[in-house]
Amino acid sequence: MQYQDDYILRLVEQLGSMMRLAFSRFREGQSSSEPLDVTNQAIQMIVDVEPELFVKFSPQSMVAFLELSGFDDRLVTKLSEALNMQAEILESEGALVMAGIRREQATAVQASIDPRRAN
Repeated sequence: MQYQDDYILRLVEQLGSMMRLAFSRFREGQSSSEPLDVTNQAIQMIVDVEPELFVKFSPQSMVAFLELSGFDDRLVTKLSEALNMQAEILESEGALVMAGIRREQATAVQASIDPRRAN
């Protein structure tokens, strides 16, 4: 159990660094492709599914996938952050519908770890 917890903590740290890099590049006005690539890498590290496929899931399907796989809440939070970052990037590009979808996905993913949520 300790080994798994250490692994998750290291992964959370690595994901945090990736999200800071994506945010920094996005705020610097870099091409949106780099921050999107970084967030896609983070998503793949978390769910071990091609990010292009995973983001096509409905919010409810994402939550069901996470619940069935038993993901750690800390990883689910990082996944929500990555989806929200993608929403910001997409919004800045004028892809408002896709940005809205990412926000819905991020909200559903984050809400899935709320202890008040009924299963």
